[in-house]
Amino acid sequence: MNTAPAPSPAQRYSLSRTLPIAVLLFTIVPLVIAGSLSLAENSQRLRAEQERLTRQTAVLLAGRVRQLMLSAERMAVMIASTPGVKELLDGRIRSDAVLYLELRSLVRSHPELDRAELLDAQGRKLLGYPLDPGKDEGVQRLPARHASWRPRGPGEGVDVLLPVANDPPSARPSGWVVIGISPGALVDAIQLPEGSSEEARAFVRAPGAALPVASVARSVTALAQPNPAPSDVLYSEAEAHAGWTVEWVDSLETYRALVREELLRFTAVTLAVSCLSAWVAWRFARGLARDIRGMARSARALLKGHHLNAHVELQRDDELGLLARSFNHMSWELEKRDRERDVFGRLVSPEVRDQLLQGELMLGGHEVEVTVLLSDIRGFTQLCEEMKPRDIVLTLNEYFTRMTEAAQRYGGYVNNFMGDAMVVVFGAPKPDEHRVVRALYAAVAMQQALDEFNRERSTYGAPTLVAGIGLASGTALAGQIGSPDRCIYTVIGDTVNVAARLEGLNKLHPEMAALANPATFALLPPALQALLRPLGAQYLKGRDRSVEVYALPRDAALPPPPAHLMKAEEEVL
Repeated sequence: MNTAPAPSPAQRYSLSRTLPIAVLLFTIVPLVIAGSLSLAENSQRLRAEQERLTRQTAVLLAGRVRQLMLSAERMAVMIASTPGVKELLDGRIRSDAVLYLELRSLVRSHPELDRAELLDAQGRKLLGYPLDPGKDEGVQRLPARHASWRPRGPGEGVDVLLPVANDPPSARPSGWVVIGISPGALVDAIQLPEGSSEEARAFVRAPGAALPVASVARSVTALAQPNPAPSDVLYSEAEAHAGWTVEWVDSLETYRALVREELLRFTAVTLAVSCLSAWVAWRFARGLARDIRGMARSARALLKGHHLNAHVELQRDDELGLLARSFNHMSWELEKRDRERDVFGRLVSPEVRDQLLQGELMLGGHEVEVTVLLSDIRGFTQLCEEMKPRDIVLTLNEYFTRMTEAAQRYGGYVNNFMGDAMVVVFGAPKPDEHRVVRALYAAVAMQQALDEFNRERSTYGAPTLVAGIGLASGTALAGQIGSPDRCIYTVIGDTVNVAARLEGLNKLHPEMAALANPATFALLPPALQALLRPLGAQYLKGRDRSVEVYALPRDAALPPPPAHLMKAEEEVL
């Protein structure tokens, strides 16, 4: 009588125990080796990052000092243009109480200033605030004819000397306006950023000066310590204004702390990965054993002729999956033909959806150089009052169709429709070195398309449409804006705002086809620049400073566009 063989000792071990141990051993050793190499690489990266942060900090502090100095220069220019300055410098009056009050008001209203004075051509003080009766000597050093910055001494602040030109102009100015920045203002400008180390120090240094004009440190000991060796610190220097520099010195202790933190993080990651690997291996082994047991049950059911029970519900792409599919194939051949369709339907995965979800909805953007064209129909709101909603929609659809074709013919990207306005971008999503020329030709093509549309509308008595166009070139942020559930590709920035303001200004110049900003004019070739007319400095709505505006007349005869600027007929949607 034959008996079943006893199971061998190897069959007493479970994959749920042996596989996690093996995976753990084979994971830790390579992980330690790879981690050591990565730690060395990260140390170099952290050093480079600290050096980059040092440079950025120096540039940041230099920017603050620059703003402070430029503000003082603007105040000096304002004082120089104040009524009474010329009379006082020419000697026509000996004093000016109103001018003194203005100097006092200027110093009191700006905490960063500590003095405001008026000097004659020889450097003698004529008027100033605060009053200093015991100190009436002339200025020892005066610049030639241009504004100059002069340090008073370490920790004593700085002065800007602005010449007051003679009328008529001569080789020597008639006097000088002196505006002083207090030492505290300089110290506030180079205050150390949050997160800097205790050894961090910042200095403001005049051109050619051995000692700094102002200095800041976390501690007195850090500021008083001598210059350390270059290998012990991170040093960076950035120019602030007029040759003045800001120096930033930081200890390497921050870098060493980051390296220690990276080592601790690596240790934690190693432990976490090891535990995770063991857990994943246990789950994998457990699932693998379950699938094998399921296949064994199916084999027994198939052997007994239970074809329905022999079907294996196992979806794998490895050898076990191949074996399961073999079992299923045998059962399918014994079942009805319609079972094949059902099983196939359960095996199919939504591949198209997976492709769409592979990181395509990343929000954000990047800076690009673009030319923005913004057009708007004049008085369309009043026209809508006399039209039916259906007629309004039909009119806008036909109008936008023609405008879109004209813009796309020259490579424009129609970014958005806002009521009866449309925004067209040249230079995004793909960079375009011919974006300005394309935008100008597109503006003319849009006006021509509108003229043709108006001729058709006149045949059935529809009112004439007039559109204004603004062109602005500059930097903008292009990217996907919105949320992960819904986002659009668009461009934002001041360039878009300028285009909108120029389009609004076009109302005052109906004889012009389009208005452009100086950046657009500068990027045009000379042949096209000659066709534009300068309108001078114009104040745009919502902007503090005026902008030079250039206009393209409606009757301007542009040369035929080069073939490379236009898209083929079949490429225009």
